[in-house]
Amino acid sequence: MTKELSRRNLLGRAGLALGGAVTLGVLQACGSDSDPAPQETPQEPAAGPQVADFPYEQHLPAGYRLDPAPIREAAYQAYYAGGCCHGAYSALVGHLAQTAGAPFTLLPLDFGKFGGGGIASYGSICGSVLGGVLVTNMVVADATARGAIMTDLMRWYEGASFPQYDPKAVNAGETGLVKDFSAGNLVNLQRVPGSHLCHASVSGWCAANGVSATGADKKARCARLTADVAGKVAELLNAYLETKTFTAAPIDDTSKTCLVCHPGTSTTEPVASGMTCTTCHPDKTTGHPAL
Repeated sequence: MTKELSRRNLLGRAGLALGGAVTLGVLQACGSDSDPAPQETPQEPAAGPQVADFPYEQHLPAGYRLDPAPIREAAYQAYYAGGCCHGAYSALVGHLAQTAGAPFTLLPLDFGKFGGGGIASYGSICGSVLGGVLVTNMVVADATARGAIMTDLMRWYEGASFPQYDPKAVNAGETGLVKDFSAGNLVNLQRVPGSHLCHASVSGWCAANGVSATGADKKARCARLTADVAGKVAELLNAYLETKTFTAAPIDDTSKTCLVCHPGTSTTEPVASGMTCTTCHPDKTTGHPAL
């Protein structure tokens, strides 16, 4: 009997508690003038161009052009702060941020640090070219022109003589140089890489100049090369912005002959490439080089 009463008493108390909770919930749902329920304030969309508004050509002012001169100097200096990809990327994006505003002002300038030394020092695509390609991709709206600019940049790199840039202020990181990098002697250090790959570009230059691929001279060369490439990207983008069209330079005459035996549509000897052939296949006199 005592147990039964205790049980009924316990159930009754539970019912009162449940009823009170339901009543309180209804009152809170209905609200009251003296104690209104807290409401979430709607977030207003951010004003101005946003990073998601891609590509960014749509946000450039009418008649906008990049200035290659400060871009080259910024790229040279930034090389010593994060490598070749960082140098080209940060110089171009930084210039766009200063002269065109958002959304370039919303982008991290350190984004390109992963690409130094051919991506994490792996020796693949030269980081300065990679930085330039990243910026080209974010700016140019027309897909055909975008691909042509990228192709033209890599073909130009393969045949250009580096380094060319004479910095306005030599970076303090240039210490322990073996070679003379003064403006008057720079032409004596120049070499055509024949490839857009970091490994071939750096190794060939260092071998030709008798210096280490990990030494101060290599860095001085690549810092100036980074400036050369960043300035070239600015010129290519300006050419596109002038006409909204772009046509890449054709592949070099020697490499054209490779496509006779190795057409891109061949099923027996396919070549998925648009790059210069003679870097890896130098002997063109015997019909086919030794691989």
